[in-house]
Amino acid sequence: MNTQELEILFDILIKSSTTCSILVDLNGTIIRFNEAYRQLIGYTDEEIRGKDFTVYESEAVYQREIGFMNELLKGKRSDIKYESTRLTKDGRIIPVEVTALLFTDKNGQAEFALKRIEDISTRVQSEEISRNQMFFLNTLLEEVPLSIYFKDKKSRFLLNSKEHLALLGETSMNALRGKTDFDYFAPEHAQKALNDEQHIMETGHTINVVEKIIDMNGKVRWGQTIKNVLKDQNGEVLGTFGITRDITELKEAQDALEAANLDLHAKNKQLEVAIDELGHTQNKLVFAEKMAALGSLIGGIAHEINTPLGAIKASSGNIMEVVEKINHDLPWLIEHATPLETHWLFKLLSEADARDISVFSKEERQQKRVLSELLETNGIENAQVVADTIVSLKLHYTNDTYLSLLKQPNAQRLLQILKVLFSLKRNTNNIAVSVEKASNVVKALKSYIYKNATGEFETVDLTETINTVLVLTANMIKHSKTEVITKFSSIPPVKCQQDEICQVWTNIITNAVQAMGEGGKLEIALTYQKEKGSVLATFSDNGPGMPETIRNRVFEPFFTTKPKGQGTGMGLDISHQIIERHNGRIDVTSSPGEGTTFFIELPLIP
Repeated sequence: MNTQELEILFDILIKSSTTCSILVDLNGTIIRFNEAYRQLIGYTDEEIRGKDFTVYESEAVYQREIGFMNELLKGKRSDIKYESTRLTKDGRIIPVEVTALLFTDKNGQAEFALKRIEDISTRVQSEEISRNQMFFLNTLLEEVPLSIYFKDKKSRFLLNSKEHLALLGETSMNALRGKTDFDYFAPEHAQKALNDEQHIMETGHTINVVEKIIDMNGKVRWGQTIKNVLKDQNGEVLGTFGITRDITELKEAQDALEAANLDLHAKNKQLEVAIDELGHTQNKLVFAEKMAALGSLIGGIAHEINTPLGAIKASSGNIMEVVEKINHDLPWLIEHATPLETHWLFKLLSEADARDISVFSKEERQQKRVLSELLETNGIENAQVVADTIVSLKLHYTNDTYLSLLKQPNAQRLLQILKVLFSLKRNTNNIAVSVEKASNVVKALKSYIYKNATGEFETVDLTETINTVLVLTANMIKHSKTEVITKFSSIPPVKCQQDEICQVWTNIITNAVQAMGEGGKLEIALTYQKEKGSVLATFSDNGPGMPETIRNRVFEPFFTTKPKGQGTGMGLDISHQIIERHNGRIDVTSSPGEGTTFFIELPLIP
């Protein structure tokens, strides 16, 4: 086929085609091209005809295209398909798919090449959105410290978070393919999970429960679990998904508190019988006073446990709402957000995630006002509402970033998605902090009621004993608005009975708080007296103080200045006996209007 025949054939078959096409000779010179190609790159006929087909491309694209062309001309292949780019006259780079066909003469010698060029911008954008979406999902599954799992209609695992894989003892998703809870948990747990998931798919109802999780080895853990139905974009049920927060430590803390309460009631009963039978023996008096002190604090201790439990319940509910919003927003993000918008969204998410979400600036109101004015100047709609959101996310220090995002078509929707994602971390952090608070209270309670069965002295850190009592009396201190200042120098451990020393601290701290009333200040110090081989503890309050007539009697049994029914008069007497039993010293200084200071000196080795 000669050149004229080929050009005529090109005009007949391709010139009017909507697919971009060019005809090039063996040197790569464009002989023919159709209107679709001219519109794609934006050059005039004169700027295209007779030019090399890569004349307007970068060096890298040129070399790549020449490589493919040479491969075609050498006869290795009669056609070739590859992806490349085209640089338009207005500077845009368009991703394209090129299909090149080689035409030969009757002797089989190469004469021309026909290139069909398809604009694949939409496909590339879709692939980029899909990659970003998968990155977001993978980040969520890798970084969030929760067991997150997706299952099909038969409750077989589809996708799991890193945390959940660790719970199951696996390191990759491949090991979970086709498996269910029956492969990892005891039958009773697996069957209940299966029943729950079938119910969710049938009714569409969300399940939010505290569940007992038993593995194949009989190990028991506790989890706060939220499950919901998993649907595709058309609303068709695909299966279920769930989030489980490990609350084993919290459950154990609750059980320990309940056991402590039961133990306390049982010991009080034993104490009553013992007192009736033995007639107020010294050991029973000490024990009774200790239990009375703990009993007066138990209401506050329960409050210190219930407060974080309430926070955990609220945060768990918030997390479920966030997950539902994410489930709703992800399809929109895939379908509507541009690559640039997605880029800014993830950039802002990483910057917000790097900031301390628990710190609130005193200048927040001023920052919102300044930011609102800046946004209005830049033509941002709903400037005040947008400013409130940005400041709440601590992103007001990254003006260039969020201003670029807010100028995008879907800015308002993207900002709300960012706020939802940020809320997920805030709530998970709240749960972690609340669990730690509850655990600290239970740990302090265990330390307080602990008693060495042998009656022998043990090596004890006095700093920890005071901190234990401060945790148990925290509610009383908080409600009396008492300021507690601790000055603990580095001290060596002391040989003592830990529970008895805690009892002494409890008596002194409780008396000081009650004597000061509301708004007092209590200073507690521990000092190592190396030359004496002892530790000195001082408790100084700024209460009303005591006259000499009262100060001289504070260690007498049954002496009290408290109203009837509010004091036994035994606290300081028993404290005095305990310190003496440790070969220590307890003393007090006080004057009306000058506050009171107790001094307790304990030898390192009694």
